[in-house]
Amino acid sequence: MDRLRIGMIGCGEIAVRTAAAIAASQHAQHVMLMDTKPELARDLGETYGVPWTDQVDVVLANPEVDAVYIAVPHHLHAPIAIQAANAGKHILVEKPIATTLADGEAMIAAARDSGVWLSVNFHAQVDPLCQAARQLISDGAIGEVIGTRIVFRGDKPSTYWTSGYSGRVPTDWRTKKATAAGGVLIMNGIHNLNTMRYVTGLEVDRVYAEYGTFVTPVEVEDLISITYRYRNGAIGSLEAGSAIRGRGAATEVDRIYGTDGQLTLSERGPLSLYTTVSASGFPLNEWLEIPLTPLTIDEHKTAMVDGFAGPILRGERTAVSAEDGLAALAIVLAAYQSGAEGQPVHLG
Repeated sequence: MDRLRIGMIGCGEIAVRTAAAIAASQHAQHVMLMDTKPELARDLGETYGVPWTDQVDVVLANPEVDAVYIAVPHHLHAPIAIQAANAGKHILVEKPIATTLADGEAMIAAARDSGVWLSVNFHAQVDPLCQAARQLISDGAIGEVIGTRIVFRGDKPSTYWTSGYSGRVPTDWRTKKATAAGGVLIMNGIHNLNTMRYVTGLEVDRVYAEYGTFVTPVEVEDLISITYRYRNGAIGSLEAGSAIRGRGAATEVDRIYGTDGQLTLSERGPLSLYTTVSASGFPLNEWLEIPLTPLTIDEHKTAMVDGFAGPILRGERTAVSAEDGLAALAIVLAAYQSGAEGQPVHLG
């Protein structure tokens, strides 16, 4: 087998770009598409010239399907992924892996018991800039990591909550805690949390958060602030909002502070370094850009698909593991618990 044959479950907004990424992938190909709204499945099925259906069972019973990509409302990730694992299909699920740790652990157990790979659609592990940042930190270019800072300033239109950015699917699942599990943190900030964990190699030990819903007529938060302590003693912070009028700098970057320098990192680049370590081989005491070209949004998506399909074809672990997904979710859920209880929450 030279390509992993993928059945898509969910053909809504985010799936459109992933469908294009599967078509562009070196290691994957479409064989079937599914959505409970037949018109959405038909649209992508005709676009890529493959069969479509409105039944999950049809996809999972298809012997030509080696793996599934799951892009459905958050609360449906676990039941569909477990069903897919039991059918012997490898699984690439959109973030978050699930809405509870128990569901995420059940997904991991089902995949392990069935001998299939379960991966989450994060990008840091396949992004050259994040890989370079991880190597710089590993090489000691900024010394010991003592702090991290994440900022996400979004200004989502009111229509986002009822039909996404594209308007492709009228739905209100994003507005409810029962179906989305949260707002800007679990929908957007979770990506950055995965990135920081991957780049620094640090695990979070304790979380304190405050959040609220100030502008948007939904159940989930539209502004959140988090402080967390890493196991090595470093301090991290995250600020995220989905109704920040004017948003701020278009090139907002995340930062990693070290005893001997600093890194700035953004999805759109550049990766910048300030170091005081002579052994690093870089000019000292001045900012410099690492000469790497950031991936475009479409290139990110294709890299994510290849980071899933390529290793599976080689019999190796996927670039993003299910445990990576569970670790990011644990931070998010601890933040929600902390904000509700008004006190710090320790991760297990």
